[in-house]
Amino acid sequence: MKLSKKSLTVLSFTLGASVFVSTAFADALLGSGYDRLKDSVKLTASQMEQGLGSYTMEAMVSLEDNGKPLLQASNTTKVNTSTQAEERTSVNQQSNGETTSSYTYTDPKMTVHKSSSEEKYFVTEFQQEQKDRNVFTSPFKEKGAPEIEKIVDAVVGNLKDYVQAEEKADGGRIYSGSLSEAQVPAVVNAVSSFGIKRMIESERRSQEDSNLPEIESDIYVKKIVGTAEETKTGLLQSLTGDITLTGKDKNGTQHDLTMNIVFKLSDVGTTKITLPDLTGANVEKVTDHGNGFSAKYVGTYKNNVILEKDGKLVKIGERTLEILSVDKDKVTGRYTETVKPGFEAEFGEKYNFTFEYDPNQSKPFSTFTYTNAKGEQEQGQLHTGSAGTLYLELDIEIIDEHSIRSNAARPYFDGQFHRVFEE
Repeated sequence: MKLSKKSLTVLSFTLGASVFVSTAFADALLGSGYDRLKDSVKLTASQMEQGLGSYTMEAMVSLEDNGKPLLQASNTTKVNTSTQAEERTSVNQQSNGETTSSYTYTDPKMTVHKSSSEEKYFVTEFQQEQKDRNVFTSPFKEKGAPEIEKIVDAVVGNLKDYVQAEEKADGGRIYSGSLSEAQVPAVVNAVSSFGIKRMIESERRSQEDSNLPEIESDIYVKKIVGTAEETKTGLLQSLTGDITLTGKDKNGTQHDLTMNIVFKLSDVGTTKITLPDLTGANVEKVTDHGNGFSAKYVGTYKNNVILEKDGKLVKIGERTLEILSVDKDKVTGRYTETVKPGFEAEFGEKYNFTFEYDPNQSKPFSTFTYTNAKGEQEQGQLHTGSAGTLYLELDIEIIDEHSIRSNAARPYFDGQFHRVFEE
């Protein structure tokens, strides 16, 4: 099953929030404890990838506006690195009050998925066993991670007086720190304010009847508070952080936005993962076509190019994705962009390319090669979604054999495409 656009938005918001709050929290935890805390984070990430055997990871991110809850996303993941099995349960509450949840079980042979929007379980048995898959990959192995670490080290170098480190009776350690408005470094203030503002704007556009405020001016970080707990073996057991951002909306109303993040690692070596018992349940078997495609996907898919202008959403063009043929696993297609007269300069160069997507089922992921508007070759991915929906990702960067990321910065890009049916 493919995550819905809304689920992907919430996930993106959660990950983005985690990065900004964790970075701000790291800036507060300095002195002799900073290097040890950083080593604990790196060791924990490495052991979660391979070494702990099994564990349970819980994460939650929430956002409040002047004390009123706006968003909350929680995720509980159980992992067994030996059997490569994983169970993931998530619950997301939107600013409009809507709550969604999902459950996924995955092992090298199959996956089971159920979301709150559907009264059935979707079961996919893989054509080829997904061997040597990493359930978790350490972010410190990503391309560019050492450079980011150096930047963080440079920023925290002037904040050595704001740390408290307490030894625990069992040999572990508790770290705590806080920064007031005057103590927050200018670079942390600028990056955090900009990043959180952009995430809120993205979330507002993705939700109908969103109650998220539109912050426009006088934006700055007001307060940062955080604690972390380390076990006697050097593993990061828990982390909590709060960052309060203040700013004014277009009407001049003051908003104090408080983002809270909680991380917990537990049941190391004792976590049990069990294939769900679907006896008597409403089950739909999903055929694994390798890359999820079959001849039924041949057709035209479109979405709108939309921008916000003068307080209104305006359609300025269209994106068209054509699936020309599907032969076994190989997909042949064409992608084009059209823009209305008068918006060409604002949109930039239009993409127009053909592609062949022939995934290798023995690898964790596959990409196709296309030529962008500048004549440069880039990598892309294509995924199936719910009925009549496809997802396109452009400018994919291959980090290593188990990790990729999308660097796409297309103006107003939306990768969700819907089938066009002739009446």
